Amino acid sequence: MSDPDHLQGLNAPQREAVEALDGPLLILAGAGSGKTRVLTRRVAHLLHTGRAQPWQVLAVTFTNKAAQEMKHRIGILVGPEAAADLWVSTFHSTCVRMLRRDIAHLGYPRSFVIYDDDDQNRLLKDILKGRGVDKEKLSPRRLRGLIDRAKTAMAGPEALADEPDLPGVAVSCFEDYEARLRAANALDFNDLINKTAELLRDHDAVRHRWQRRFRYIMVDEYQDTNRAQYRLVNLLAAGHGNLAVVGDDDQSIYSFRGADIRNILDFERDHPDARVVRLEQNYRSTERILQAAMAVVENNRQRKDKRLWTAGDTGEPIFTLIGRDEETEGREVAGEIRTLLDQGQRPEDIAIIYRTNARSRVFELALSEARLPYVIVGARRFYERLEIKDLLGYLRLVVNPADEMGFKRVVNVPRRGIGARTVDAIEAHANQHGVSMLEAARAMGEAKGRTGRALSGFVALIDRFRAEVPSHSPGELVQLIAEETGYLPALKAEKTTEAEDRIRNIQELGRDVESEAEADIEDPFERLQAFLDRASLTGQDSELPDGGRITLMTAHLAKGLEYPVVFATGLVEGSFPMVHGGHYTDRELEEERRLMYVAITRAQERLYLTRALRRMIYGRGIAPTSPSPFLDEIPRDLMRPAGSGARRRPAPAVGPTHQKAKLDAFLAWQKQRAPVDAAPPDLDEPVTTRPATDPSDFAVGVRVVHRNFGLGVIRGKKSFPGTIRLDIEFAKRRRRTINPRLEPLEIVID
Repeated sequence: MSDPDHLQGLNAPQREAVEALDGPLLILAGAGSGKTRVLTRRVAHLLHTGRAQPWQVLAVTFTNKAAQEMKHRIGILVGPEAAADLWVSTFHSTCVRMLRRDIAHLGYPRSFVIYDDDDQNRLLKDILKGRGVDKEKLSPRRLRGLIDRAKTAMAGPEALADEPDLPGVAVSCFEDYEARLRAANALDFNDLINKTAELLRDHDAVRHRWQRRFRYIMVDEYQDTNRAQYRLVNLLAAGHGNLAVVGDDDQSIYSFRGADIRNILDFERDHPDARVVRLEQNYRSTERILQAAMAVVENNRQRKDKRLWTAGDTGEPIFTLIGRDEETEGREVAGEIRTLLDQGQRPEDIAIIYRTNARSRVFELALSEARLPYVIVGARRFYERLEIKDLLGYLRLVVNPADEMGFKRVVNVPRRGIGARTVDAIEAHANQHGVSMLEAARAMGEAKGRTGRALSGFVALIDRFRAEVPSHSPGELVQLIAEETGYLPALKAEKTTEAEDRIRNIQELGRDVESEAEADIEDPFERLQAFLDRASLTGQDSELPDGGRITLMTAHLAKGLEYPVVFATGLVEGSFPMVHGGHYTDRELEEERRLMYVAITRAQERLYLTRALRRMIYGRGIAPTSPSPFLDEIPRDLMRPAGSGARRRPAPAVGPTHQKAKLDAFLAWQKQRAPVDAAPPDLDEPVTTRPATDPSDFAVGVRVVHRNFGLGVIRGKKSFPGTIRLDIEFAKRRRRTINPRLEPLEIVID
């Protein structure tokens, strides 16, 4: 009997992962190894074997786009009806659905509102203003970062008690923030996870019901989970243990968001009976690209053992581009892209990747000068546009009249003579009488005068919109609000191109709410709430460009994407890896190395590594650079200067003399790294060491001890401005290029 369709075309490890249904399972999925295929086929296999009904399967992803793609692909395998009953969604969307059903156990109404980033910032500004806190001492942005960090770790205000320069202030503001959220029946994004975990932890009946509901749980991108998400997943899976997690510790790059690499590294410790499947065959990149990627990431100590390989082509060499300065680096990249386009490459096949958004400037300038089309990923998104947030604010207030942030956003939009002083008075009245700001405005609207009339008119508008909800479709309601508030007429009166764009955005919102509102939800207010939930959560994803343009993005945003041609740029020390506070910790350097691995593995066919010989440093002027240590970790025989062959013409601004200088610099670098014939170090003998006190201690032939790699012998030395690089041979003739400033070495006393 032939295999069912969902098992066909799988390699052996993929099939093993698909068929391993019961008990804990760790799927280590290297870059480009087909993890989405495994996840979708595994769901299909669960249904095909009768192990679970569709509604008993929970698959959690990190982005709405990934969830939609997974559900679509599952639908192709099992049919749209079965796929419709699956829970395939992000952590936040999953938690919203659970909380809408059971949050009453925590004392919240089911109509709670979700505060997005902008709402949080506005609320924190209010709190800091109310407490008279100097913005120089504690900004809303910093306070939000502190609160987010604490909540990600499932901690409360007391977690901020030890902030050295903020004795008591941060704790008090955090307490105010929580109280204001509670009064508005609001949750922020972190609360969605934490409240769900709290619900499952403290309410046995609720936990057991959800455990019975979800008999099989799968989590994608497990390396990106934080401790709260880790806790939530394990609470859900504790009843049956059928937890399958998919991830790649080598792509754990979101510690700044609270992601904890220990979650995936310690999975086998947490689940001693776990099965581990390694997906190591790569279907994306050439052999040389994979060799470069592995040569970099294998220097990390905190990682699971795995090695990517491909049955595909060896591929072209990895090309290096070196500019005199950052502007020249940008022009070199633009010149190479122009050549590629002339040879038939499409703009949408090309990505320029950098460490931070600040690096985009030189490439924007160079591409503009070369008249090459490009787009920057991470620009302002639809749900963050002013007119969209304003109209969503009205919808939120219609659905939840207690929404404080929604009220403040729209009470004077468009302008109706209700200033900041009046809003402060409304807030004081609300706090004094324990009512919502809308009800406070209703009471104050009974007063005579212009302000009273303005408040009365605003409250009447909201009352009318609420009364119209049952008789209007969601799209019609958006149109009604836009017209009756005067928002749309004001834009039409402007008669500008910008106003026309904003009108089109409002029209698109009407189409969006009309098409996306859940038709199977009978209650019209709940239907609107479901749309607002989706809008809040969708705003977290970064939009990707349409075709026809070169893509510019950070390495973080590049994760999960692939391009035939990739330029990994700015590869100098201090830029990539990026310096934090003037030095690296072991943890920071390893994450920077993982980020480099992510950048490299985006390339399918052709990879460029680029850097500048000097750069502008704030406060110091132009200074020479040192190559990124990650460049030294890539075997020299994999690389070739981009200008050394006949394939490309030089960029217009760079002449042949500079091309020769680049080639000479590259060959000198290669020569410096040439192997030295000598016996490998004897690792068995006991040694005595001392700290290095001067760069002259690191002479060729000197024995050293590295904290990770042990005893080694220096085979080569290269000096750069402010630092040195050592070519060291460790056990089994394994060579490593080490910067002793970043990775301290002990000198062996002979």
